[in-house]
Amino acid sequence: MTSRLSRALLAAVFLAAAGCGGARKSALNPAYETEVVEAEGMAPLIGGDTEGARKTALAEAMKNALGLVVGVYVSQEALVSKAVLIDDSITSRSEGYIEKYETLKEWRDGEFYKTRIRAHVRKEDLSAKLRSLETEPQKLGNPVIGFDISESADGQPLQTNYAELELKNRLIEAGFITGEKDKADIVIKGDARTSFNTREGLGGFVSYRAGISLAAVKQGSLETLSSVQEAAGGIDLNDQAAARASIINAAKKAADPLKDSVLKALREKSIVRLNLANVDTMNDLSEFTKLLRNIPAVRASWVRSFSGGIAVLDVAMHRGGAADLSQLLIKNAKRPVKVNRTSSYDLDAELQ
Repeated sequence: MTSRLSRALLAAVFLAAAGCGGARKSALNPAYETEVVEAEGMAPLIGGDTEGARKTALAEAMKNALGLVVGVYVSQEALVSKAVLIDDSITSRSEGYIEKYETLKEWRDGEFYKTRIRAHVRKEDLSAKLRSLETEPQKLGNPVIGFDISESADGQPLQTNYAELELKNRLIEAGFITGEKDKADIVIKGDARTSFNTREGLGGFVSYRAGISLAAVKQGSLETLSSVQEAAGGIDLNDQAAARASIINAAKKAADPLKDSVLKALREKSIVRLNLANVDTMNDLSEFTKLLRNIPAVRASWVRSFSGGIAVLDVAMHRGGAADLSQLLIKNAKRPVKVNRTSSYDLDAELQ
């Protein structure tokens, strides 16, 4: 079942360009958009039951139409890893996401009955459901995590990254994306220091003890989301191995508190840095800030700077990140905004 769904959804990704007819305004609510797609479904003719096969082929066509849109908005990795969830939660309830459809063609092909439809899929409803299947980091903007951690042993700097590797593995397991620190949305900064403890009574083994101090800092705003300090020991056959073990153990001990505190901070205060160009006057800026504060998803906003036609604003969101804010700004007809670049927590835009 899972492999069949995965193949069907993955195929939908490659067929999307041919099957998608483009976004249109919803007939039921013009504020929303539907994606128009064409899809086929088929069912075997069992015992000459044409009507039963016809109903099954239509249901399969609707399911495939929804899978086509899902394939556009979900990554290939998510299609594979969440195949069962997508099938149970979305495609098995296709009627709930398809606003309307028309039958283009239905015919018998040997021992099968086939149906081709054109369906209007509600993107907002589908997007909301897909978000409910995301990991918590994805729901909070899917930030990329980078690392800048120095390591030392007995007062001497080490050219190692034991702490970084341990923290990276733990954060990946929690659903975070990691990457280069210069391109990251959040950087884990700090140091891990270890020193000789003892070899007495250890039967030839050596003991080292390490302390690690970390801070999660957002790029751009340089806001500190959380900080963690932990200590742990390590025992091994020689000084180098014991020092390494102590650093890894300290990082392992710090990983869960760090992950939990970053998620808590992102839930409580998701702030997007908005760089807005083409702001001619203070009056323009004032009108735009009023527009921002009237958006339900925006908790608050304040201007950091305004010079040379460029305003820098911090926008506190009730939910979502820069990508969500960009969509809200694009859809707002009162003051057209062009979005030029979006990361998890930064947004470059200009007034039109």
